[in-house]
Parts: sequence; structure tokens; C-alpha cells
Amino acid sequence: MKFLMRFLCICGLIAFVACNMPFGKEDPVVVSVGSAKLHLSEIQKLAPEWDSWNNQERLKFLENWIDEETMYQEAVENGTDKDPVLSMQIEQAVRKMVVDQFLENFADTMVVSDAEKIDYYHAHQDKFLRGKTYVFGAFIFFKDWASADQYYRGHKNLKYDSLPSEHYLIKRMETFDSATVSPDSCLIPDIYEVEVGKLSPMKVCGGALKMAVVTARLDSADVLPFEAVAEDVATQAWLEHRAKVMDKLKKEWKTERPIFSQTDVFSKKDQ
Repeated sequence: MKFLMRFLCICGLIAFVACNMPFGKEDPVVVSVGSAKLHLSEIQKLAPEWDSWNNQERLKFLENWIDEETMYQEAVENGTDKDPVLSMQIEQAVRKMVVDQFLENFADTMVVSDAEKIDYYHAHQDKFLRGKTYVFGAFIFFKDWASADQYYRGHKNLKYDSLPSEHYLIKRMETFDSATVSPDSCLIPDIYEVEVGKLSPMKVCGGALKMAVVTARLDSADVLPFEAVAEDVATQAWLEHRAKVMDKLKKEWKTERPIFSQTDVFSKKDQ
């Protein structure tokens, strides 16, 4: 009998969702369980995608609502909603939701100026360190020792802050960018010790005659430029601003209300 009733109910739902809402009703009851009614407007709030769903998706949503509402009514009939522990948990949850919503609405009105962001950046530069050491440069390959020696003698005293220019003695050049470890330990044993801007002596490494030049090194302790961390600075500055404002407001709100506390609830041994 229960199966038959459920089957007829589902068939009715299928017929209902397959059609448009009844004419002449602005907010029709789509489904009900006992005295509980679910209006179309409520469905559209619970499921904003309702209008784009096909009949199968709509039916699945309605079946889930029926199952949940049926179980809720059964639980209420059995007095579960009167359980004191559950009642306290519900009250605490509601209080937290109300406070969270209030603070969220209040926080939405808080704005941090560009000057405040820059001040925060300069006051908290330890939060915006590079974190890793990076090296940039190139490996220069030569076809023979004579070419390498001639090139080295002519360029060893130069200070490179950019990649070397093309040269008739150079066979080819391979660049490395933002390397956090040595790109070739044969020529650059340690990225922290290598001299920046100077050609290394030529060596045969990996079967090729080459030399290296590190054109720049960004140290891990360097502070990142403001432009590179502007978004992070804005977030951090806003969080700090919110914390300060909320701390101030809490104190003001508490002074506006009488607050009393029993002192005999504290253990004397801790005093």
C-alpha cells in the first residue's frame, strides 16, 4: 500500500513538473507533506537553477525535499526537537549565524585607502620577502678552444647586467631564468657564491666547451616590490584594519551595556 501511494505521488509529480505552473497563481504550492507546503518562490530561492533544469532534475529535487520533510516531521512527532541538548546546540548555532552575518555586513563597509596599504607594506616588509634566491643568466657555447679563449680574453673584464650580445665567436647561447638551484654545477657550483656579472672561465662540461655568466641574483631576504604583492598587501591591510576597528567597536558596545559577573565562580587556588 505504501509503495502504491509513493508510486502515485511520484507519477503526480512527474505530470506536474512536466507542465508549466498553474495559470492564475503567482506563487503556487508545488508540493506539500502534511501541513508543510513548498511554494515556487521558495524553490527558486533554494535552487536558483530551477528554471533551467529539465523534468528529471526538478523531480529529483522535489523527491529529496519530500524525504527530508517527512523525516523532519517524524522526528518532531517523536519529540526530538524538544531535546534540551539539541535545543542548546540550535540556539548556539543561531546566535553564531546572526553574529557572523552582522559582522559580515559591517565588514563590507570597511575600506582601506591606498596610503594605508603602502604604510602596511613598509611596516610589515618581513611578510613580503622573496623567500628563495633566484639567478638569471646564460651559458655560452664555443666550437673550439681557440674561439673560447679569444672571446674570454676580450670580455672577461666586462660587467654584465644583461645577456651578452651575439658574437661571431659564439656557437650558441642558452639562457636560464629564475633558477633556484644551479643550472649547471660544473660552471656554477653555488648560486650564492657565484660572482654576478662576470664571465666564468671556459670549461668542458657535459661534453661541450662553454662558459657561464650570471647577470642577476635576487636574494631570498630581498623584499618583493610593492607592485608584485599589491593584492596580498591589500588583503593583509584590510584584515588588520578590520581587527582594529572591531576591537574598538566591541569595547564601545560593551561600555553601552551593564555587565555583571559573579566572582565566586572562580577557583580560589588560582588567585
